[in-house]
Amino acid sequence: MVLSLAALLAAGAPASASGDGAVQPAAGAPSAGAPSADAPSADAPSADAPAPPQAAAAARWCAPELAALPGEVCAFLPAKAAPGPRVLVIYLHGVVQPDSGWQWAQQRGAARAGARHGVAVMMPRGRRGIGPKTMEDWWCWPTATAAQAAHEDALLAEWDAARAELERRAGGRFERVLVFGFSNGAYYATSLAMRGRLPVDGYAAFAGGSGARYLERAGAQTKVRAPIFVGWGGKDPAHRDQVALAKMLRRLKWPSRSLGKPRAGHAMTDDQVDQAFAFLSGKRGGATAPARGRGARAR
Repeated sequence: MVLSLAALLAAGAPASASGDGAVQPAAGAPSAGAPSADAPSADAPSADAPAPPQAAAAARWCAPELAALPGEVCAFLPAKAAPGPRVLVIYLHGVVQPDSGWQWAQQRGAARAGARHGVAVMMPRGRRGIGPKTMEDWWCWPTATAAQAAHEDALLAEWDAARAELERRAGGRFERVLVFGFSNGAYYATSLAMRGRLPVDGYAAFAGGSGARYLERAGAQTKVRAPIFVGWGGKDPAHRDQVALAKMLRRLKWPSRSLGKPRAGHAMTDDQVDQAFAFLSGKRGGATAPARGRGARAR
């Protein structure tokens, strides 16, 4: 069974199996013969290995079998790319406690999804000192306006540099770029989309994102509207935020699709990930495929 992209708690810990395709991805240790940091792994990592020691996780942000690009950005390239345009997914993690190793579980879930769909995955790291209450010093994304003013330009510059290096290693430019966010990463992905901050081809927000008024005001002014997929679990205490996000997108007449899983918790299910890819590529009655080339780095 292919595991979901990151069936994890908001802080990055595994969530219990919820019955709607969400499974517990284990934070595996590096396998024997794992590739060096000079090239991304071509195979999806195993989910059956024990959790990594905290000391090892503290010493290296990226799971050992993944490439480490500039700016502590991790990367995965599939052994066989899907036919059609070359696709890059930028995966934004949930909040991660420092030195916990939780990021490895999320990275491996993202790599498994990349292997399943034949796409490259880039996994940048957030910032410390901007987290929510009781998690202020955890690894998070700048969802607040003040944090964006302080950190966003540098963050996006890191993504650009990492993407350029990954394209060099992959031997070609990515023609389409998608942003997938989980939990705290989904709230930030929603903010990026509503402000039109990135020239990408689509977004997916899983177990995060909201329909806050300030986001709706920003979205109403945004002219380039990349399609957005919203996924949530009915047993997630915060799922009303995602329901509100889906309603807001409909009010704005924003190209969007949503999928709630009543029995899922704070997780991303395989079905949600599959449908996000299908929608963002214009398949199965989804939105018209976005114009190629919007993944250019100019902002």
